[in-house]
Amino acid sequence: MHEKIVEILIYVLNEVRKTNKPIGEIDFKALERKGYTQSEISTAISWLYERLKPERNVVERKVDLRAPSFRVLHPAERFVLSQEAHGYLIQLRELNILSDQELELVIERAMLSGYEQLTPPEIQSIVSSILFTSVESYDQRRGQIMLGSSDTIQ
Repeated sequence: MHEKIVEILIYVLNEVRKTNKPIGEIDFKALERKGYTQSEISTAISWLYERLKPERNVVERKVDLRAPSFRVLHPAERFVLSQEAHGYLIQLRELNILSDQELELVIERAMLSGYEQLTPPEIQSIVSSILFTSVESYDQRRGQIMLGSSDTIQ
């Protein structure tokens, strides 16, 4: 289920960037037509709002005086990550779904997995475990992030 939530996050943040609309004005019916459940959509939006509270920069770019940079992979990391998986990680970082520290953690876990040429779906599993493990530990201090099928956000 967490992988689907990451897919929804990518869709929503891409829509926000393309249309310059607030999250509340995004067409969530399109997600339902794609087969996502209301619970998955609500969980993704809840994750965004939880993430927005402390950082306030998931959707908007930080104003930074430094030149933008991209993480260059070591040859051993290129052996473990396919080009598509690396592109997927760049997309998640650009959308601010992953922080720099979380990106490093994803790459570290991929390296420790012992596999070669991990694909985007395989990386997505690692990403979702990192995102929702950190949120769930954060949640123990603040509240509930995973919504039930009858829960709503007000």
